Amino acid sequence: MPIARILREQTVGETRWLALDSEDRPAALYLERASNSAAFGARLEGRIGKTEPGAGGTFITLSGTMSAFLRTKNGQIRTNPDTLIPSEGAPVTVEVVAEARAGKLPRVKLVAPGGGPAISGADAWRAHLRDGRAAPVEDVPPGEARVSAAFEDALRPEVTLPGGGQMHIERTRALTAADIDSAGRAMKGSAGARALALNREAAGELARQILLRGLGGLVVLDCVSPVAGDGGAKIRAAFAGVWDGLTSRQAKALAPSALGLMEVAADWWITPLAERMLDAAGAPTPETVALEGLRQLEKAARQERMARLTLALPPAAHDWLAASGLDAPALLSAKYGARLSIGVHGKAGFELFPTP
Repeated sequence: MPIARILREQTVGETRWLALDSEDRPAALYLERASNSAAFGARLEGRIGKTEPGAGGTFITLSGTMSAFLRTKNGQIRTNPDTLIPSEGAPVTVEVVAEARAGKLPRVKLVAPGGGPAISGADAWRAHLRDGRAAPVEDVPPGEARVSAAFEDALRPEVTLPGGGQMHIERTRALTAADIDSAGRAMKGSAGARALALNREAAGELARQILLRGLGGLVVLDCVSPVAGDGGAKIRAAFAGVWDGLTSRQAKALAPSALGLMEVAADWWITPLAERMLDAAGAPTPETVALEGLRQLEKAARQERMARLTLALPPAAHDWLAASGLDAPALLSAKYGARLSIGVHGKAGFELFPTP
């Protein structure tokens, strides 16, 4: 079940990546935006900051107000087996190994200055997918249906299981919880056989959803009872089979406990998609509204090649675009000519309409 192909959708302000497995199912997502300066795989210059032995590492001061965290061993930082980095203030080159997430700084590792070229966040993401580097990349037009659907589905709390029923995924501060709902699923056989089939399917889908949503840390699946005999081992194997087939990232899964809870500990690597695109209340951020408006404007401009079109943004999204440094009018003009414009209106979402 390795990655068979990757769809890339490039629009003004962002690039969306969708990895498809050998069955042509969505397997992983990545979102590139200029606002993410500490992207996975990025090489950055900084200085050693304050060491916090209790936290197991040292803070790295990057450009501006940015900071990152470097894990250390016994309070010592080494560039090689023989050389200790000087104390606070020493210049260093670091590489991002885990992007920032709620309450957590990006995590970095030390690299030798000039130690080879840095790769993009998308290339670093591809490198951790099974056959991701070898999979062909297909450029698709703005607003491509499969890419849109995959991103929309990854932002929803519920997932429809292939055989029927749903899994509900909710991230809390401490962990991500996944709950199985068998409603709407046609099932035959004994209670144990029905539960095992559903739990195995949900475990495999959970592995896929962790990659699609950019999740990590502790993930707990509340399995349907009964889980008896070697059923727990089979459920764990279902998760591991999908996970190992799609990614080289590290994850440890335990067989369900006596309470029916399967625990998974997965490495963090990218910022969860919901954090990138939604605010704390679950609504699209001004950045997301602005960039989605531009994305839909490009889609319409390609479909109506002679039309003059205007994108009207709500005030918060328009203000974000003005402050972002993204020269959207110039970038749009270079691609479509001087027939697209951007304005502001008092509505909650963006709107497209013909320019009078």
